[in-house]
Amino acid sequence: MRIELARSLAACVVLLGLVLPARAHVNYIDLSDPALSPGGVNGSTFSNFGWYLGTTGTLGDSHKLAGGDFFKFSLAQPSLVSIAFSDNGMAGLLNPAFSLYRGLLPDDAHDDTLVDPQNPKAGLPPVKVASPVDNGTTADAYGRVSPFRDTAHIEFAGQFDALHSWSMGNEMGDWSVIEYLAHAGPAGGNMVSLLNYYLLPGDYTIAAAGGMRCDGQSCLDAGVVSLTGLPGTVSLTVLAVPEPRAAWLLAGGLVAMAILSRRRLRAAG
Repeated sequence: MRIELARSLAACVVLLGLVLPARAHVNYIDLSDPALSPGGVNGSTFSNFGWYLGTTGTLGDSHKLAGGDFFKFSLAQPSLVSIAFSDNGMAGLLNPAFSLYRGLLPDDAHDDTLVDPQNPKAGLPPVKVASPVDNGTTADAYGRVSPFRDTAHIEFAGQFDALHSWSMGNEMGDWSVIEYLAHAGPAGGNMVSLLNYYLLPGDYTIAAAGGMRCDGQSCLDAGVVSLTGLPGTVSLTVLAVPEPRAAWLLAGGLVAMAILSRRRLRAAG
């Protein structure tokens, strides 16, 4: 009786595992929140190869960035933005690099959702197979299409693209594209930065990790150790840029003050 009960409970657990949504890959650390990120500074732990994987043909797993953590910030007006990503250990192990995107990914999005299936072989269940017609624009019979990927011919290890725009969806059907803007690193040092980058009002995503050119077997073949749990810090500095109209008004006011000052000097003379 106990054996049968144990088997029934085990079956229930398996069934629950089949219907429960996949573990979320995307969590945002808000650099714009002064309470959570004083002075625009916050951190996490990173792998020394997670960013590099996003530059390869099979793309990168978002978990390899910072356990699925992305950084975000919002701008209410045009600004000059400076971003720095530093290795807290300062031992040259992280080889930091990051990419900047316009827009945000949906809450609880992950690589192997049925929405926007850019990772056709990932996920159990179900096992995803490459769509026979998905050339990047054509959906299959299930409505699956990957606008940035040709899943009819290529299998992917992940969705994270360090050098191009990419997208991700969640189990609720939410889906969005983040637009690639720029990247910094890897430079082989302890810090990389993007300085005084002009951005319009809106929401932005930062994906950060190490740029070591290996993972798994390729690391072993190269005699390089792949590392995780390396502490790093991302910092954000924002300098608001006056709107063009406000700039003209300011310039006009300065000219008027200069003329008035000259008139007063002449009158005094």
